[in-house]
Amino acid sequence: MLIRARTGRQRLGTLAFVVGVLAFAGCRFTTDAPRPHVLGIVSGDAQTTAAGTPLPAPLVVIVIDQYGLVMANISVAWAITSGGGSLTAALTTTDANGVASVAYTAGPNPGTATITATVSSIGTLTFTETIT
Repeated sequence: MLIRARTGRQRLGTLAFVVGVLAFAGCRFTTDAPRPHVLGIVSGDAQTTAAGTPLPAPLVVIVIDQYGLVMANISVAWAITSGGGSLTAALTTTDANGVASVAYTAGPNPGTATITATVSSIGTLTFTETIT
């Protein structure tokens, strides 16, 4: 039985091959186009304002695709489901950071206001605000 010692160049070539195979195995090849996957609240939930006045901060959501990347140009529909008041827009579009926002002005009566943000392919989030 003859045993040959490997040279430094052979070891380096073998190491490069193994690293290449491991890197390739960790890759995911897909033909799936990015699509909205997650709708999340960034800020604006659980605020308090006096009747007839705007909330201190806008209602802000983010849209993320199935690969974990933010999505621009996604339509977000906004609606007041209780408490009255007004929104600056019924429909907004996410920006380059995947973010969309709207301002809310409370209705004339104290209580709770709920505002929803909906992306048709994902679902709906609810913001709950207190009107004093």
